[in-house]
Amino acid sequence: MSKSDHYNQKQLDKDYILGPHVTILTEFWQQHHDLSVDGACGPKTLSSLEDEMDIDPTPIAAMALSIAIDEIGNGEEGGNNSGPHVERYMNKKWDGDDDDDGSWCAHFVSWCFEEAARRLKLKLPFKRSGGAKALYRNIKRAGTAPSTPMPGDVVCWDRGKPGSWQGHIGFVEKVDNGILHTVEGNVGRYPSKAKRLIHDLDRDTRLIGFARCPEE
Repeated sequence: MSKSDHYNQKQLDKDYILGPHVTILTEFWQQHHDLSVDGACGPKTLSSLEDEMDIDPTPIAAMALSIAIDEIGNGEEGGNNSGPHVERYMNKKWDGDDDDDGSWCAHFVSWCFEEAARRLKLKLPFKRSGGAKALYRNIKRAGTAPSTPMPGDVVCWDRGKPGSWQGHIGFVEKVDNGILHTVEGNVGRYPSKAKRLIHDLDRDTRLIGFARCPEE
């Protein structure tokens, strides 16, 4: 953190920088970056700000995303939640049985990070989980929970009844003008594959949040 970042954080912590200050600064930024001037620091404004910040994903996050992209097209074979790719993501040896092994979106994300850690000879900085919300919490606890995502972050949604244990998780590939581009596994009917998807951040009512993996 730079000296100015540290100073500004102290100002925020002590409530010396207030909402009206942020609104005025946001309006100034929007006026000079071809954005709608409303003073609200939403996804498009935050994305514009972070483009200027030149923040790079951690090596393990960048590698995990690259691995996820390489897995696009792999997924269920022979039966729902089944097949050699699904069992690989679950760290199982393929037994040739097309029985239902359960939801695998979190196993997919966990496996990509584990494989990234192995290739980089790093220790995985969080505990793997087969539960989407549990994995999201593990990554967030080890790292951070950014309001605006960048490539290599994970994104988590409610699935089923809001607030229940059910969730879904995937990788952020990029954000472009408020549109979230992701790589996700276990989406849609059989045979579900790892695939690219897009989400409108302004309309996504089931979004829980984002988590950023730290360095090892």
